[in-house]
Amino acid sequence: MAEVALNRTPVSVITGFLGSGKTTLINYLVSLDNLRDTALIINEFGEIGLDHILVESSFENTLLLENGCICCSIRGDLVDTISDLFTNVTNGKIPAFSRIIIETTGLADPRPIVISIDENLALRDRVRLDSVISTVDGVLGKNQMEKYQEASIQIASSDVLLLTKGDISDNTTLENLMGAVNGINPTAPIREIVNGCIDPDELFNIDINPNREAQANIARNGEKVGSAHNHIDSVSITHDGTIPEEKLNYWLSMLYSLRPQNLVRMKGIIWLEGKQEPLLLQAVGNSISPLKNLPNWTEPFIRTRLVIIYQGLHKDSLIDSFRRHVLQVLGDF
Repeated sequence: MAEVALNRTPVSVITGFLGSGKTTLINYLVSLDNLRDTALIINEFGEIGLDHILVESSFENTLLLENGCICCSIRGDLVDTISDLFTNVTNGKIPAFSRIIIETTGLADPRPIVISIDENLALRDRVRLDSVISTVDGVLGKNQMEKYQEASIQIASSDVLLLTKGDISDNTTLENLMGAVNGINPTAPIREIVNGCIDPDELFNIDINPNREAQANIARNGEKVGSAHNHIDSVSITHDGTIPEEKLNYWLSMLYSLRPQNLVRMKGIIWLEGKQEPLLLQAVGNSISPLKNLPNWTEPFIRTRLVIIYQGLHKDSLIDSFRRHVLQVLGDF
């Protein structure tokens, strides 16, 4: 039994609020030579997933990336998903992996994941929890902590905290954020990163943070996060074909001018008329990032996909607004 325990596969959990840079961090990590045999399990909030596409396109629920990394979108129970990875290795469907990284949704409480990995009998001899890592938005993080309980719990439950977007933040904002983060989790090291770049030795095989253990114990005793995201919802919009850039910009400007306080997160794969490759659309709060080219796109079809995470709006109204102002489709839908 001791030998089995020594050979258990390390599992790290990457958490962090919506738009804080989790996918950017993961893309950097799996590009490193010594992490290319990593299995990724991605859990997303919304009817259609985009994060696993932005890592690479999925093959059923498991993907062998070009660099040799495996990516799974969670379907059902996490324990079953991890067990299926090992079964697929045994059956020769995927190559062996030496590490598992789980990316949570931006609204997740990571503590139940920690408890499952630590205590589930089906996993105990196969995996061990290595570290819990939280990304914190260097621009909007303090506001998110004050407004959303999920953001604070993610920070409190982590072994190491990564302040992102320092290149577009300012010193005062970062200092205030660091003070707020330290007040929630005073025992976790805090690192500033840009574009996901960090030495993996600072994330993996590190000391367990006592604050993370304390948070897991709180969860074991039955505390739950708020109302299970009842105050936040999502809508997914797809369109087969290109869309006009001018009309998209008008719609975004209108939406963020009228309802900035209701928009939590937006992420999309956008195909614009006249473009030979798709673009990545991202927005956090009322801040919209410039569209980013996605070169070497491998999907054989042209499909715009957009996920909007919001509060206090109506799903059908958002879909109708997009259809009317971007696609210029009138009437019932």
